Amino acid sequence: MRIAASRFSISPRLPAGDGDRGLRLEVADMAEELAALREIVDVLNVGIVVLDKEGHVRFMNRVFRYFWRVPDDMVTGDLTFGQLMRHGRGMRAYAMTHERAEAYLDKQMDIIRSGEDRPLQMRLANGGMIQFRCKSLPRGGHLLSYGNVSELAKEAAVFERLACLDGLTGLNNRRHFMTLAEMEWSRFRRYGRPLALLMMDIDFFKSVNDRYGHDVGDEVIKTIGNIMQNHKRTSDVVGRIGGEEFALLLPEAASDNAAAVGERFRRLVAECSLDAGIERISVTLSVGVGATHDQTSGIEQMMKEADVALYEAKRSGRNRVCRFEPKPH
Repeated sequence: MRIAASRFSISPRLPAGDGDRGLRLEVADMAEELAALREIVDVLNVGIVVLDKEGHVRFMNRVFRYFWRVPDDMVTGDLTFGQLMRHGRGMRAYAMTHERAEAYLDKQMDIIRSGEDRPLQMRLANGGMIQFRCKSLPRGGHLLSYGNVSELAKEAAVFERLACLDGLTGLNNRRHFMTLAEMEWSRFRRYGRPLALLMMDIDFFKSVNDRYGHDVGDEVIKTIGNIMQNHKRTSDVVGRIGGEEFALLLPEAASDNAAAVGERFRRLVAECSLDAGIERISVTLSVGVGATHDQTSGIEQMMKEADVALYEAKRSGRNRVCRFEPKPH
C-alpha cells in the first residue's frame, strides 16, 4: 500500500489514439484518488498498518509512526511486522520490559494468524493506552489499527474507583470494605499477626434528622467520615457500612490496642460540633470492638462480634466503647 503516483503513470502499449489517451487519464485519476485516500488515512486519529500475505509492512500512517517513533528511513524499507514492533521496543515506545513486549508481540501475531477481530490493549511509555485490532483483507494480508483509548481507560479507572466509594463520605463503601477486609483476613491467616475491627454508630442519629433535617444529618455523617479518614493509620481500612454506621479494620492491633483507638475516635467525635443554622450541635459515637481469637472463622464473624459489643455500648448508655469477650473454648 506504500503506493506512489508514479507506479500508476505507466500505461500499456496500445495503438496511439483516443483509447490510449483515455486509459492514461483513467489511471492518473486513480492515482489521484489513491493519493487523496492516503492523505485521509494519514490524518485519522488511529494508527494504521497494512500487511501483505507474507507479513511485510506495505503501509503505515502518520499516527502509527508517532506511536512507534518510526523514522523516515524505515518507512521506505522492506520490514516485517515483527521487525517493526521490535523497533518500537528498542525505542522504548512501550511501558514494559523487553520480555513483556515480546509477549505482547506474540499475542498480536496470534490474532493476525487466527484472523480474529478481538481487541488487545497496551500501555505506552508516555502513559497512553492503545488498543490493537486486526481485520483480514479480501485478497490476503491484514489491516491493523491502533486506537488511542487513553481517555476511555482513565474514565474506566475513575468509574471503577467511584464504584468502590461511598458517595457521601468518600470512604470505602460496604462492598469494597468487605473486599479489602477479606484481603487482610488472608494476610492474617498466612502470618498469624493480630487483627481487630471496630464497629461505630452515631448515637440518636434519627433525632438529628428529625429535628434539623436530612441536610444536617448528611453533614454529620460527612464530618465523622472526615475524622476517621484523617486520624486512621495508613494501613487501617475504613468504610461506611450503612446509614450512620462505620467500620474500621485494624491490622497489627490486638483487642486492647483497638479499644484505645475506639476511645480516641469516640472522644474526637464528642469534641466536635457542627453548625446547624441558628445553633451548633454535637453528636456522640458508640463503638464495639472485635478481635481475632482462636475461634474466629473469618471477617463476617469479627463483624458480628463487634456488633454484639456495639449493641452493649448502646444498651449501657451510648457514647462509650465496649469489647467483645469470647467465651472460653
